[in-house]
Amino acid sequence: MLPSLIAAALIAFPTNGQKLPFLEQVYLLGAVPKGETNVVVQGKNVSVYRTGGFVTMVALKEGTNVLEVVTQSGERQTVSVTVAPRPPAPSVELAPEGIAEKVWEKLPYAGDRPQPHPAGKAPGEITVVVDAGHGGTDTGAMSPHGYPEKTANLALARQVRRELEALGFRVVMTRDDDSFPALYDRPKVAFAHHADAFISIHYNAPPLDKDPRQMRYHTVYSWNPLGEKLATAIHAAMTTALEGQLAANGPLHANYAVTRNPEIPSCLVEADFITTPEGEEASFNGANRVRVAKAIARGFANWCQGGGKQ
Repeated sequence: MLPSLIAAALIAFPTNGQKLPFLEQVYLLGAVPKGETNVVVQGKNVSVYRTGGFVTMVALKEGTNVLEVVTQSGERQTVSVTVAPRPPAPSVELAPEGIAEKVWEKLPYAGDRPQPHPAGKAPGEITVVVDAGHGGTDTGAMSPHGYPEKTANLALARQVRRELEALGFRVVMTRDDDSFPALYDRPKVAFAHHADAFISIHYNAPPLDKDPRQMRYHTVYSWNPLGEKLATAIHAAMTTALEGQLAANGPLHANYAVTRNPEIPSCLVEADFITTPEGEEASFNGANRVRVAKAIARGFANWCQGGGKQ
């Protein structure tokens, strides 16, 4: 997704040669060797984080845009993107009355009746599926230094498994390597193992035209009331553990494939924004990973004890 530019040290988004819909601005992120403090993008100085990461917004015009990055050491690189023409203004006479919300079919292997809440069960009788998002050729988002989200997801998911197992729970992973289980096969794992809950682990990224420096928080998504109680418990524990370190924004509602489960409580955790230099550093920091994983496990345990009972 983000190609190497200057001797594998500078990475840029969007991809060189990428064609974009009409956008008036797009974010560019990358990294330079530690010690370099100045980067110039499109003729303007850009702040460099202490790890060498940087992020900035650049203006775009219709057609071909050549985005130039110059580092303190004199390295110069460009990335070219093509922006589609501005769409015509909609006609008032032809304006649609409204777009019907898409109706999603339930998982073909799922029933309709929510399973009982595990309150009263011993931890050893409770099974939770932990899903490390993306994997394989699906890298997910990329950090300023070019670290893929899939790697951060797997590292955090493995730590969550350790913390859950330390509390006595049984844990099943949808992946434990750099593979890509098909999207709709991931929740199927929960059915195969008669799981009590499903937790998908991710790191976040902003839309192309939003400034990554203005978007950094943790949140937990769910789709139905069944998953909402689980998401609320995990989000509350994360908010307590990360107070003063990372803002909270949630829990939130989202129609993701892995959260549309009518039987098994399911949620998707966005632990941080990997696209900011600060978020990148936190995402790959071992001590912080343990802190986040412990919070997720604690939130799950709280839910199991009745904190999110249906």
